Amino acid sequence: MIYQRVYDKALAQASYLVGCPESREAVLFDPERDIDRYEREAESLGLRIVAVAETHHHADFVSGMRAFAASRPVEVMLSGMGEPPAWIAEGPFHAGARVRLLKDGEEFRIGSLRFRTRHTPGHTREALSFEFVGEQGFPIALFSGDFLFAGDIGRPDLGFLAMGGMTVEESAEALRRSLALLDDMPDATVVLPGHGAGSACGKMICRLPETTVGIERVINRPLRSKDDGPRFMEGLLRDQPDPPPYFGRVKKANERGPEVHEGVPSPPRLGPEAFLEASRGLNRVTIDTREWGEWLDGHLPGSIFSMLDQYFGPTVANYVEPGDEVLLVCEPEAVDHAVRVLYRVGIDAFAGWIAPREFAQIDEDAFEPAGCEEIWPREAYRRISGGHADVLDVRSKAEYRAGHVQGAANIPFIQLAERWRELDASRPLVVYCRSGNRSARACAYLRRRGLRVANLRGGYWPYVGRGF
Repeated sequence: MIYQRVYDKALAQASYLVGCPESREAVLFDPERDIDRYEREAESLGLRIVAVAETHHHADFVSGMRAFAASRPVEVMLSGMGEPPAWIAEGPFHAGARVRLLKDGEEFRIGSLRFRTRHTPGHTREALSFEFVGEQGFPIALFSGDFLFAGDIGRPDLGFLAMGGMTVEESAEALRRSLALLDDMPDATVVLPGHGAGSACGKMICRLPETTVGIERVINRPLRSKDDGPRFMEGLLRDQPDPPPYFGRVKKANERGPEVHEGVPSPPRLGPEAFLEASRGLNRVTIDTREWGEWLDGHLPGSIFSMLDQYFGPTVANYVEPGDEVLLVCEPEAVDHAVRVLYRVGIDAFAGWIAPREFAQIDEDAFEPAGCEEIWPREAYRRISGGHADVLDVRSKAEYRAGHVQGAANIPFIQLAERWRELDASRPLVVYCRSGNRSARACAYLRRRGLRVANLRGGYWPYVGRGF
């Protein structure tokens, strides 16, 4: 078997390219939307992708399954254990493509390689895992999607987003029954999960790129507690983070059928005057990827701040609205990466981009006036204790419960687009997270909504460490 893990650090998502060394044919599991990079990977390995398979209808990224079906002569394999996505009834399809809906226990071959499906519902109703089966019929590897992670299992609270979705309790019980199906698997079975640490599809995913069933029997708390129903339910449902709001939009797009394009969007490079003019257009939103200090020093009104780190895709996906057209302030060598990440989370419309050094040439009169600042812990304490400002904690619910500034409201930064109206817009606001990174994004978004905000420099711990 020729095997390659194709990992997207921006979304902590793993696709898997698996090829037959004799026929040089390959199957690709769980592709993201920009499918050209998988083909380059296959070509570098001397493989030809003849099939693409999906473990479930995803919520965190736009699937590449429809793009493959529309443009490549491949077999598209989807779960037949639930309501199939609407797009398979209407296409478009390449003349050489065909769709296959897989049932529990069904087998298929790629060259000399043998695979078998397992229905493992819980994260979603239709979820499948794919076994790579050895000559003796035992599973050598399990492509587990969002069912089983390293140290964790898929979250059970996304079912309400889906067609024919399940309640949280139904999902959790389905996950418990699915875990019981692993009892007959050898300890040596390699587990190849769909996500790594940092993904919002699990609660406590380890940093292991792959694991084994034997390791999981030791370290995976939900798996260890599966035979004790009440204990399993309590542990699984406790402290589940709120799902990012964009999940619902992406889930629906994957079920309905995401738009198919000839390739990844390639927005034009704009000069200072053209960029400023474009930014004033209806439904245009500027995404500024510079350092936080540079954003504070001068930014366009209404711009969203988000550096190109692990929060970039989810931040922008949660803060822009359907129909928005994106403008990027981005270093030239990072534009393709930024566009691809946004494309994967369902953002299709790009009006252009500008390099930071050219952005700096825009007339300062066009920049946002005062209304957002960065303050040290002592100044934050003076404002909060003196009643001169309200305080907002944008960390997760679990972080908030573990300790927070007295009187702080708690709205996780990914939830602000839906919940910012809970805040008193007439009052100045001090915003904090653990280190100042998430709160910086929150401050920029809240300033976009007209609030007066100050970011707590260094975050929560320097503040409480001073006795405040």
